[in-house]
Amino acid sequence: MGRTLIHVCCGPCASSCVPEVRKGGDEVALLFANSNIDTQEEFDKRLNAARTLAEAEGVPISALPYDHGEWLREVAVGYEHEPEKGERCARCFRYNLAKTAEYANAHGFDSFTTSLTVSPHKVSSMIFAAAEKAVAAEAGQSIRRPAGSARFAPYDFKAHDGYGRSVERATALGLYRQSYCGCEFSKARWNIHHKHETASTNIDARAGGPRDVFTADFQTAGRGRLDHKWSSKPGENLLMSVVLPVDGQPPEAVATLPLVAGLAVANGLVELRMREDSSIGDDLRGRIMIKWPNDVLVDGKKIAGILCERQGECVIVGIGVNVRQCDWPADVACRATSLLLATGRRVKTVQVRNAILDQLGKWHGIWCDNGFEAVHREISALDALNGRIVSVRQRDCDAEPVRGLCGGIRPDGSLDVGGTHVYAGEAHVEEV
Repeated sequence: MGRTLIHVCCGPCASSCVPEVRKGGDEVALLFANSNIDTQEEFDKRLNAARTLAEAEGVPISALPYDHGEWLREVAVGYEHEPEKGERCARCFRYNLAKTAEYANAHGFDSFTTSLTVSPHKVSSMIFAAAEKAVAAEAGQSIRRPAGSARFAPYDFKAHDGYGRSVERATALGLYRQSYCGCEFSKARWNIHHKHETASTNIDARAGGPRDVFTADFQTAGRGRLDHKWSSKPGENLLMSVVLPVDGQPPEAVATLPLVAGLAVANGLVELRMREDSSIGDDLRGRIMIKWPNDVLVDGKKIAGILCERQGECVIVGIGVNVRQCDWPADVACRATSLLLATGRRVKTVQVRNAILDQLGKWHGIWCDNGFEAVHREISALDALNGRIVSVRQRDCDAEPVRGLCGGIRPDGSLDVGGTHVYAGEAHVEEV
């Protein structure tokens, strides 16, 4: 039996790594070495999650001092504008894994590996190459393992649904899950365009390009699915349309994007934080759900809606969130809520916008790289219709909606209604 050190990029990723390494009979320890993280606050959140995991698994954990300034000098300077999975990422892998190799040698480990390969956003072969260079640099001579030094163990932890298992384990442990890789350069770059008044942010977005975001205080011709009208008083709610690239995605995959956006909205609201009161997101945890195909609910009432429109190799994702609204027309008043009504707190729409965009960048990236199945488990955990008797009107002209016991959202994005797979429509819960 040997001793293996696991470089921990974050607690959620490492949650599926510890059992995998233990299968070989090795003794395991964790090392948190992540000066790439952009702020001390974010570093501490991820370190605390890693410590929670270490305690749950009964393994020791150590953390190297946080020095983002050194990381910027050694890794990022001159590579700020490199794309994700480019040279800046390769340099970052080498930096953190060199720290890990040094620590492993100093503390008598036989081997080391990294939880980085769990992520669907990371290319395992790039990580392996970076690790071998880190070993060579530590040895000071060659890539071959010199006597007495720790070798790199090339675990590809994303294999055999490693990412899915990490999501399941992290959820069970309640671990903090970040919305970006760590450094400031990995955050999605959004180009914000704001108007005080417009006809529709979705119409404005037709003139935009990938990652353009259009918002307004008031719109005169806002619409939802099936041409439903949506009105909002000036400055009261978040009115936003985001242009997302879907290059190369088949139509059936693009059809699942409203659910991915719904997940981003739900998680964004749960992760919402305010300086004066950090508990607003916690107030929504366990109360927020996704209603297929395009609504977000709190306590069974609609708080947000999504409208997606295909435009070439992009999709315009229209998102409306009730932030401070308290009054609605009589026919919808019993079915709607807002952040103000749900939490009793007044939140700025810009805070809601930023929280949702952080999550949208994360989940859109996972969806692009790995398809809807990679986000299906997260969405299913928030499914508001599963186990309910529902009817689905597929078009306004439908004489007979599809009715039955809902079996939940399927891995292809359709809704199981009494054994029938419904791919589009408007769902309603029927009274029993």
